[in-house]
Amino acid sequence: MNITDQIFEPFNTFCMQTAHLSPTNLGLDKTIFLTEALIEQCNNMWKVNALESNRSLYHQLDMEIGRKYIKVWEQLIRDGEQDTSRSCYMFIDKNTGACYKPASYKAPAKGIRFWINQLADNPEICDPYGSFLYRS
Repeated sequence: MNITDQIFEPFNTFCMQTAHLSPTNLGLDKTIFLTEALIEQCNNMWKVNALESNRSLYHQLDMEIGRKYIKVWEQLIRDGEQDTSRSCYMFIDKNTGACYKPASYKAPAKGIRFWINQLADNPEICDPYGSFLYRS
């Protein structure tokens, strides 16, 4: 084995072992875990804000796993009971963790707005109305 192979072999091995950790390939399990964590943090934050402000109305998020995307839904909670209507809050690609603004309740708009790991690390970015998904 020559010197070049001795130098690059450990690096190539490292790259092969950590390919699944790439930000463009989070994997289904990690994406679902981060989505659940984000939803839990946002729901708790918005409920506490409503209770501290003496409001009986607040927003709550829920998720639905589809073929290609995780669809995050937003519902209003009035006096502890869920409203019957809900709206699509955002789409998250199951494989990459890319977050998209909804174009409708069936499909996302073009263009990645955030990555799920960014939002899970900084849940204060999210607001109850989804305005953080609009480009400025």
